[in-house]
Amino acid sequence: MTDHDTLQPLQDVGEGFHGRTLLLIGCEVSPPTNHLLAVGAQTCPSREQQPQDYIDDLRAQGALTFLAHPHDRGVPLAKLPSYRWDAWPVGRYTGIEIWNHLSDWSGNLGRLPRAVRGAAKPHTFLTGPAPETLALWDAVGQARRVVGIGGLDVHDVKIGRSPLQLRIFPYPYAFRTILCHVLVPAWPETPEEAKAILLSSIAAGRLFFANHAMGDARTLSFRALNGSGAEIAAMGDEFAAGKKLHLALTSPKLADLRLVRDGQEIARTFGRDLSHEVQAPGVYRAELRVRRGRRLYPWVFTNPIYLR
Repeated sequence: MTDHDTLQPLQDVGEGFHGRTLLLIGCEVSPPTNHLLAVGAQTCPSREQQPQDYIDDLRAQGALTFLAHPHDRGVPLAKLPSYRWDAWPVGRYTGIEIWNHLSDWSGNLGRLPRAVRGAAKPHTFLTGPAPETLALWDAVGQARRVVGIGGLDVHDVKIGRSPLQLRIFPYPYAFRTILCHVLVPAWPETPEEAKAILLSSIAAGRLFFANHAMGDARTLSFRALNGSGAEIAAMGDEFAAGKKLHLALTSPKLADLRLVRDGQEIARTFGRDLSHEVQAPGVYRAELRVRRGRRLYPWVFTNPIYLR
């Protein structure tokens, strides 16, 4: 949980297991623009600092940092401004929030009739990560590992009064939409060990993010295989290019499967499996979309496998 400009929940609630759920507390540094998500911080920097300064402050604390909704478009209908990231150039951040539920949804509302439909079925108004954000991710990833995440930005806004009250993004709905799936080597019993393993796996880019309103994605697999079919790399891994290998994508269900290198589609099929031979250096990641009626809806985006 990353609330705006505060770590007060660390004192009010604290981190730890609630049943089988591990709760971790972070913060969102929230100036008028250039929001930054921080996980694993001991203090939340002042929003009055320059963006590179609060990135470096959190990095010195050992926190993970993510540029939040970098190409947010605002909500013209509600006269809300854009909260995009405009403090370029910056560096030394962990990653980028590639898909933000609130930003994606609100930027597609348009006029009032469309907005009413969007409030009734929010997940059908998601068009996926902004093309500019994907392009940024592909570009900066050519120099170093940059971890991509998905986020909810849930606010559970209430409009009007009961029994006619309208709730935008109530928590039970939101927590069944865009989720990050982190691949961990083990899941220990103590919250301290679990936190350390979880954060180290996120920092290594061992994750993908998916809109569960379009289907359960938990068994998805994206790996690099050698000639004998043995796994030699997974999401987030970096290794030297040269020998031929196969990138293998396996989907939990039928979907439009796409393999992307440095921002360009290099292979595509409709099905459950996609295997493609590669040799050249590049930032390789996968995108999946599912068909509902005549439309393809964004579903899953993986972190890259890097061939240097």
